[in-house]
Amino acid sequence: MREGCQVITAVLFDFYDTLVEIKTEDWGDDAMRGVAYFLRYRGLHLRRAELRERARDALQRQIDGSSELHFQFDLALMWRNVIEESSPDLVASLAPEGLVPFSQSLATIQRSQSRVQFELVKGAIETLEALAEHYRLGMVSDGQGAFVRAELRELGISRYFDVVVVAGDLGYRKPDPRLFRHALEQMGTDSTGSVYVGTDPERDARASDVIGMHPVLVGYRSVPEELVGVPVRPVRELSHVPDAVASVVARLRTQATHQPVAKPASPQDVVERTSHA
Repeated sequence: MREGCQVITAVLFDFYDTLVEIKTEDWGDDAMRGVAYFLRYRGLHLRRAELRERARDALQRQIDGSSELHFQFDLALMWRNVIEESSPDLVASLAPEGLVPFSQSLATIQRSQSRVQFELVKGAIETLEALAEHYRLGMVSDGQGAFVRAELRELGISRYFDVVVVAGDLGYRKPDPRLFRHALEQMGTDSTGSVYVGTDPERDARASDVIGMHPVLVGYRSVPEELVGVPVRPVRELSHVPDAVASVVARLRTQATHQPVAKPASPQDVVERTSHA
């Protein structure tokens, strides 16, 4: 049984594949064409294949230079490095304060042109509405700061989340426990008073359980074999999450009711402890 807070005050979500159905071709021709055409307006002419190669090289250097066990790259930084190495004139024209937002724009363009499928999971709005009536909501995403929050706004669900933590901003991704702790600290809540909702058995369910959160695993009728022994709540569909959270609350209340109450010390016990002091 978990110790500490026994009242659920917060529900945190994964984003991609949990709340939104998504398919992308990040290095496809459409994505590279969009970035290449945009760069031509700023005087940098690179063919798609060359642009792709330079971007991948910059990304690999990020990976090679990190000591993180669960490293998460920064897509905007990748594009910044490409620009710095490809066009000193463009860098100079942007001035120091303009390079960062320009790089973020390139990351956003790549993302927007890479999307093949992007739509809310069935029942997402209703699920968030139901939970927001009783709990604070947060998000822990392995995505990129250049577009996660913008995509939440695009989908019309950003208003539900008090806190959004993005792995690309921090340099590490799930299952690193720091990602979850960072979100919990921002929300001012305890791990044992929080539920985490995701679709990945290891990166979502097990990782959140390790730090004391209560995992709900979406897309499963039963606990998967690799999670046997982990107190995870499997649900077949996202719309079943509110019931799963209610089940967690009920279990915690039952546990609290059956916790043994310490027996008050008798006068004789006090005398004996005093005499042995």
